[in-house]
Amino acid sequence: MNSLISGDNTMLVWMVVAFMGTAAIFCEQKFKWGGYIGSCVLAIFMSMILCSLHITPTSSPVYSAISGYVLPLSIPLLLFKCDVRKILRESGKLFILWHIAALGTLVATIGGGFLFFRNAGQIPAVAAMVTGGYTGGTVNIVAMGQTFQADAEYVNSVAVGANVLLGLCMLILSAGASTNFARKNFTHPYIDAFEAGTDNTKTQAEQYWAPKNISLYSLSMAFATTFVITGVSSVICDLVNATNPPLVIGKLFGSIYLVMTAITVILVTLFPKYFAKLEGAEEMGNYMIVLWFTTLGCAATIQDVLATGYVLVYMTLAIIINVVVSFGIGRLVKGSYEECATATCATIGGPTTAAALAINKGWGDLVVPGILVGLYGYITGNYFGILVGDLGVVHQVFGLQGLFPRNLLGQLLVVPGHHAAQPLRQGGHHILGDVAGIRPGIGQQLVPLIEGLHQ
Repeated sequence: MNSLISGDNTMLVWMVVAFMGTAAIFCEQKFKWGGYIGSCVLAIFMSMILCSLHITPTSSPVYSAISGYVLPLSIPLLLFKCDVRKILRESGKLFILWHIAALGTLVATIGGGFLFFRNAGQIPAVAAMVTGGYTGGTVNIVAMGQTFQADAEYVNSVAVGANVLLGLCMLILSAGASTNFARKNFTHPYIDAFEAGTDNTKTQAEQYWAPKNISLYSLSMAFATTFVITGVSSVICDLVNATNPPLVIGKLFGSIYLVMTAITVILVTLFPKYFAKLEGAEEMGNYMIVLWFTTLGCAATIQDVLATGYVLVYMTLAIIINVVVSFGIGRLVKGSYEECATATCATIGGPTTAAALAINKGWGDLVVPGILVGLYGYITGNYFGILVGDLGVVHQVFGLQGLFPRNLLGQLLVVPGHHAAQPLRQGGHHILGDVAGIRPGIGQQLVPLIEGLHQ
């Protein structure tokens, strides 16, 4: 597609990406409506509009550089606060509510697959991407797409679609805090505290991101640390993948996103005082990831997002069930509206989204817990995604017809309504369809066991 700015004009593309990322942050901090949506989602919306108007290119070496280098480097920076002991100690009830919201995602992604796989015509990686993304944020969508070897352009479209839905969800949750339904059915201590008095001269985002005492030495140490973690992780992944390991080992230890997340969390938990001194890491990590969100919008037009078809419906269902489960069970365990909403945002959008909601609604005491459980989602979401995605690779091998197979185990692992004449080793169908180049995971290793059970 021809665009006003050529993809090969790297300096101009860098200019646009940096400007759009900065504009998104400006809108978040200076306008209430921007705070409701958050800089990451704003960056996607704004850049996708430019792309749809053929102003910016859909592909460029700049986008590849940001996804290949800037994004991996940003993740350790964002995880420098992720002391597991601190998460367990300070997140309190929000930690429990996060698991409830994540349960809603798992129910939706596994159950929803039975409704959409026949029509989606896509890959089992869709289930992994949606599960990972809606338990830890958009970065996990990309990680799962790479782990399951999905087409990069398709992953971008799914990620953009997920964030469009995320933006709508945040607006609804934000507006819901003022409704009579929320006030009557949930406790709302943080809303009451905010309404009792606040500084109305600045937005909540601007107050949270106020200038801090950051030194050149601290910035250099933060950068050096994230480069070391990312570089070591890359070496480990190369060594693991070079040995042609079993599929499960390859996915767990051959993905740079999973390895550097694990290394960072271990180091932060073991050496919390060192990482606490790295002032400026959160700011740098957030700006870098906003740049990446900008490239997501640039790499996909509105038409590309709509072309994902049933996957959009699938993701919408996942969000709805996540919200229903989160607020339904959350009310039973005496969770406040603010805690349930923050937990939902932490699963669907990750720590930046949870923080954006808490900051801009004035729920100051939920900002750090929201970031902590969101970081926890970064860590665990990918593993949930691998589990669900690998279950999605198990084929219909029993020659069954009808909506439901003959027993519970088969019901979880086969494609309802599809007559499979071929066993897995000869072909067949994934829960979410087939695309060339997608390798199966532990699902394929389960086939002999399942065949034995049916003999």
